[in-house]
Amino acid sequence: MVEASFNSISQFLSDLFASLVSLLKVSIRGRYATRLPNPQLPVCSVLGNGPSLNESLAEQFDFIRQTEIVCVNNFAHAEIFTRLRPQDYVISDPNYFVFTEQTIDRDDIRQTLSIFLEQVNWQMTLYVPHFAKGSYLLGKIERGNTQIKVVYFNYTVVRGFKWLTYWLYTKGLGMPQAQTVIIAALTLMINRKFETIYLFGADTSWHEQIRLNDQNQLLIKQIHFYDKVKDITHQPVYSDAQRQRTFSMASQFLSLHKVFRGYEVLRDYADHRGVRIVNASAKSYIDAFERKPAGQSVKGPPVQS
Repeated sequence: MVEASFNSISQFLSDLFASLVSLLKVSIRGRYATRLPNPQLPVCSVLGNGPSLNESLAEQFDFIRQTEIVCVNNFAHAEIFTRLRPQDYVISDPNYFVFTEQTIDRDDIRQTLSIFLEQVNWQMTLYVPHFAKGSYLLGKIERGNTQIKVVYFNYTVVRGFKWLTYWLYTKGLGMPQAQTVIIAALTLMINRKFETIYLFGADTSWHEQIRLNDQNQLLIKQIHFYDKVKDITHQPVYSDAQRQRTFSMASQFLSLHKVFRGYEVLRDYADHRGVRIVNASAKSYIDAFERKPAGQSVKGPPVQS
């Protein structure tokens, strides 16, 4: 009884402090409130880049094409990108926004930029955090392809009382911690008020690929659906710019905890907004959302080829 009372008081004080810090951050960045377009269809499909997306695309391609399609990060590297012609694309990796013409070690970003400029010949909305404004990449896209409309979202992480954080999320003044780009994409699509959001390719199975070498270096094999698996090897995950130290096992699993906790936060927020999230990934460790195969048809105007 006493222990429960102490825990309750501790939680209240923790939420109060987090709320005050969040309000302070919002007061500084509030002028960057997110302005989102209305949905084009009642249902959208958020496509993660996990290996299982190949299976989902093979089995659910027709269904996915009937929905508003949301892709993330390096999805454009896949040949199927120009067949899907996604209406929405979310990039949250900060490395994209420090990339310049002189950058020599990020051919993946250079490839994505080239595809955006040369192959996107349909209307597509690109969502990026507000701190990306003025970056080399966004400048090239905004000047080089008028088919791509850039929408800047406010990535201010807010915590605290649910009633406050939900209000800040809804107003576009803050977001949950987006440990992965999928969390950012889902938050944006919840706020656009889709009736149903289907999630594909969200394997979230990085722990299966963690290794430790004889020097206690943390290695991970990061596999995406568009990769040739035989070319992917375990690589050190460095925690410093000098590439001297890798992340510890404890920090890696703490990062994974933040990912799964983020999905739980989004589940509750989606329920609050009356939005249904269905995890239709062929393989996934996410247990926060309803698990169900994608439906057979979607109501709404026909998708243009």
